[in-house]
Amino acid sequence: MKLRAIVLALALAACGQASEQAKAPENQAPDPFNLNIEVGRYGVMLDQIENLTEETPNAAEAEVTDPKDLARRLRETVWAYNIERSALCGRGLYTAVTCGPSYQPVWIAEAPDSAPSLEELQTRSNALGEEVMRFWNAVCEEARTAETDEEARMYVCAIE
Repeated sequence: MKLRAIVLALALAACGQASEQAKAPENQAPDPFNLNIEVGRYGVMLDQIENLTEETPNAAEAEVTDPKDLARRLRETVWAYNIERSALCGRGLYTAVTCGPSYQPVWIAEAPDSAPSLEELQTRSNALGEEVMRFWNAVCEEARTAETDEEARMYVCAIE
């Protein structure tokens, strides 16, 4: 049974390689339409992974005060911040705050099991907060300006 599974996996891998080679012959420039489809597929794959693992039984739940978890969530927030800015820049929105270089603090690439001190985590949070607040303020201020109803304007970007 294992041998059949291995043979099947190798055959599928070979098909995938042949498919990849058929997509972009060496003497031909990449097709931007096909590249767009390929990149879109990666996004769909990531969405499927998220959906499949969202309610996984027996998944470990980190303690919200665990320094490793706090460090991970800070890194994830940096990634989300950069993704949102990139998406808005790509749409030509809020270019003064979205089209600059991505935020890449030194600690963004630390090991997943890194457990910095609470003091270091607070310093990181403060720095990230400054970045996010600048971005948030620019977008919210424009949204408030665009809102014609005075009462509704009070609730634009209300956090509490």
